[in-house]
Amino acid sequence: MHLKELSGPLIVLLLSGTILTATIFIIFAKRQITRYSLRSRHTPHAPIGNSANKQIKREIERRLNQVDKLFYEPQLLLDDDDRYISHLPPYYYRMKAIDDLKLLEKEIPIIRGSRDSLRSFLVNYFSGTSQKLINQYCDSYEHARYDPNEFNEVEYQKYHHLLLKMIEVAKLTKQTTKSPSKNRTPTKKSKIQPLLDPSRLKPPATQMMPPETRNSQLNLSIALQQQQLEDENEILSVSHTHDLPKIEIM
Repeated sequence: MHLKELSGPLIVLLLSGTILTATIFIIFAKRQITRYSLRSRHTPHAPIGNSANKQIKREIERRLNQVDKLFYEPQLLLDDDDRYISHLPPYYYRMKAIDDLKLLEKEIPIIRGSRDSLRSFLVNYFSGTSQKLINQYCDSYEHARYDPNEFNEVEYQKYHHLLLKMIEVAKLTKQTTKSPSKNRTPTKKSKIQPLLDPSRLKPPATQMMPPETRNSQLNLSIALQQQQLEDENEILSVSHTHDLPKIEIM
């Protein structure tokens, strides 16, 4: 049978069957090669979560990705360390300056991120106020932490003076944000009764009354409603009589 004698749909079916068979064979061969390579591996290292399901693998990868975001600044000097009384190492004031930053962070209610810049954090928190003081303090802090030049007691005293000013500004900012405005009128909050309040499950007072008292109250309420309707009808009739146009007799 020549190709010219084959019909169009038959050719399409043959081509699709050939492509499908080749795809299945390639997938099967790839899986077998991967399986044999994993079995024949003699190294002590293996991929984490190799035999686990997809959900556990994703959780393992998520936790491993969080490692890069971990950041902690410990306290460098102890409060009652006797080693630095007789002899002070050259890095003592640098460590003390970095530890003193925690005094400022205690006065700021917002926690600084692990990778956030100190300068941008302070500028955003103080909303642009005390810009000059913030720049001076951050320059002194970066000098103590990163600059290879000498950071002695004189530099530390300058840094500590700027730190005290920053703490005062932080306290004032905290007081202004906490204190309510004087022009604001206090609004009385309405007490919302909870849905599961036991008092709401009690039957109404009318159900607790005897039947004679309930009938008398029902008749009285009906009579009052009828009297109210009659009064409204009288008022409407009087208003219609006043609204009629007056006819003058010529």
